[in-house]
Amino acid sequence: MSGIEWQDAVAVLARERAQAVAAARIVKKHAAPAESDRLSLVYGEAKAEYDGVIGGLVVALARKKPPEALADLEERLQRGFAKREEFCKAAAALLPAPKLGEKGVLEDILKALIEPVVTAVKEIYLRSKDDDALMRKTIETQLQAASWPDFAAVKQES
Repeated sequence: MSGIEWQDAVAVLARERAQAVAAARIVKKHAAPAESDRLSLVYGEAKAEYDGVIGGLVVALARKKPPEALADLEERLQRGFAKREEFCKAAAALLPAPKLGEKGVLEDILKALIEPVVTAVKEIYLRSKDDDALMRKTIETQLQAASWPDFAAVKQES
């Protein structure tokens, strides 16, 4: 695994969280109640997958052992990424069309690729064997900070 450190790996998971929260704010501001309810389910499905990934990594760090199955974490991550992308696209569709020459608000969000996220999880997985307890605790704290809030807890911006 070259080119990515654990700090970068956690940053990728935090970026996924930030994208989901930004899209949730758009949904809360622009969606009709029924559409908001439907999209909150999509958000919840993505959140559950990311929670599973982060939880597996935290346990691996605490045990100084790799998670039971990296393949399972990768599958969870891919499912979570797909749901997060679906959610962000639906949020973007709620926005008024950009004026000629303006970039879309979520354009950068929708350009994300799954490969950096999978690479990030692999890096944290590999660090689970690290002998430095303080380093493992730091990674754990940062992973927990990358956890998504519940949809209901996301505040609508005015």
